[in-house]
Amino acid sequence: MNDYMTYKKIEVDFGDVDYMGEYRINNIIDQFARIATINASEYGFWNDDMAKTYGWVVAKQSLYLNEPIKYKDIIELSTTFSHSTFVTFPRYYFINRNDKQIAFGTSIWTLIDIQNRRIVAPKRIGIHVPQNENLLSLDLPKNIQIDIPLKYIQTRQVLYSDVDTNQHMNNVRYLEWALDLIDYHIHDQYFICELHILYKKEIRPLTPVDLYMGNSGLKYIIEGKSEEDDQFFLIEILFKER
Repeated sequence: MNDYMTYKKIEVDFGDVDYMGEYRINNIIDQFARIATINASEYGFWNDDMAKTYGWVVAKQSLYLNEPIKYKDIIELSTTFSHSTFVTFPRYYFINRNDKQIAFGTSIWTLIDIQNRRIVAPKRIGIHVPQNENLLSLDLPKNIQIDIPLKYIQTRQVLYSDVDTNQHMNNVRYLEWALDLIDYHIHDQYFICELHILYKKEIRPLTPVDLYMGNSGLKYIIEGKSEEDDQFFLIEILFKER
């Protein structure tokens, strides 16, 4: 039976790592999006012509990392999709190094009409997403609970480098904004072992975003909100000692 899996090997380059020589977590999230696009193209529910009108966007995702990925490491990424509903499409990711699984992730995707900024069902526009019947189910992305106090840190505006072809803030930039708020020296002793992101509402170009953060030990929660106090996103990051 077809497992609808796509594989990709990556050698971690110098420009991919942080000051500790470890693969930036935002690059992992970016590679998940890239291999998801390849997989969707291979199995017929994405093509370049669609990009003019429609876009697959991630609604929430989780990542679990057992150990850091370092400069010069060769890793193998793989992805497949799970049982979908009318408009929600779960996807799984795996990272192996030296034939050992060191990380996995899950995400929920939806398809949007770029011009009308609305979610659309693929079947209504003639796109068929196969039903993968040959895969054990993993837990779907975690629902984040704000169980620690958050305080206002700063306001940032969505600018040119933040925006992707879906005409909104790229999903990787949410994480980069969040990581910039965390104490720089936390990364000296700890690595990110869990990451959970909820994309509540898309952020359009030039929008100001109020950023809030709180932490309890090695757990951080970052929230992005509008001037009207609407929630744009919520991110939970857990660190672990090396």
